[in-house]
Amino acid sequence: MSSDPDEFKQIELQSILPNQVLGFDIFIFMPINGKYISYISGKDPVDENRLKRLKFKKVNFIYIRQEDLAKYSKYISSAVRDKLSQKGGQNKREAIISSAEMIINSVDMLSGDDDLVDWSNNCVEVTKAVVDEIVKTKELSNAYDKIMDFFSSNPSIINHSLAVSSLGVVISMALGNFSPRTLTEVAYGGLVHDVGLGDVSEKIIEKYLRSEQMNSEESKIFKEHPDNGVRVLSKIIKSKNITDNVLKIVYEHHEMWDGSGYPQGIAGPTLAYLPKIITIADRIALAMQKPESSNKNFKYILLKLQQEQDKKRTLDKRMLTSLLQNL
Repeated sequence: MSSDPDEFKQIELQSILPNQVLGFDIFIFMPINGKYISYISGKDPVDENRLKRLKFKKVNFIYIRQEDLAKYSKYISSAVRDKLSQKGGQNKREAIISSAEMIINSVDMLSGDDDLVDWSNNCVEVTKAVVDEIVKTKELSNAYDKIMDFFSSNPSIINHSLAVSSLGVVISMALGNFSPRTLTEVAYGGLVHDVGLGDVSEKIIEKYLRSEQMNSEESKIFKEHPDNGVRVLSKIIKSKNITDNVLKIVYEHHEMWDGSGYPQGIAGPTLAYLPKIITIADRIALAMQKPESSNKNFKYILLKLQQEQDKKRTLDKRMLTSLLQNL
């Protein structure tokens, strides 16, 4: 039993799977006395009933020792591989979402080079699963229906990131880009495009996902996330998976054709190609995941985006036209 908060690191309860030997101990925090007490031993298989008990009590976070962060990172890698090995249907969908949650929520725990490479490799595994799900769908419009079915029901940042990643692949293919490298970079960039939102409050993120107006302070905080995202990923730059194109996607996905975007305010021909794809995917995902949206049809959303360009040209209009022609 300990009361020193610097000794522990908070992790998500949902990242722990039952019936596995973790290799590190799990602790829970007791507000009544300010103590961290041991709850699950790392030497024994995780008791599913003990996890259910915490979920029943609406406990979302548990704790591990700071010294066990490397072990936790290895555990996440193993859990992601296990989940993504599941075959087909609902199980595959849940595996992709759960794996993405584990990856995105563990980004602030990365320390050594091995952790960074493992994290990047985990992103690639999820990216491959996303690309595989889309490529095996014969019609791109059917791929969109699958994406909407998978990710539109719960407007969370994880679902949004996966929707953007998937839609980016659909858009790339509709524009004639079938190179595995391009599709992987688009899917990877889409998955991590909002990784800089890690320290942003849930209230601000919810407003963004619901396309609600932010006040000036909230908007200022939100607009810092492309810079923060690049800063996070720059730690992993040694990994061959973090390419210049992925970094450009993270940094430029809120830049607009008319120069009204951020963080640089660049415009028109200076906008890079892959970030423009993710910018469109981002807008489609937000429209698709908006709870009160009456029409979530892919072509309808694209037509609406195209019509909006007559008033304020924020997107590459030729890219939108090509999309409509090719779907």
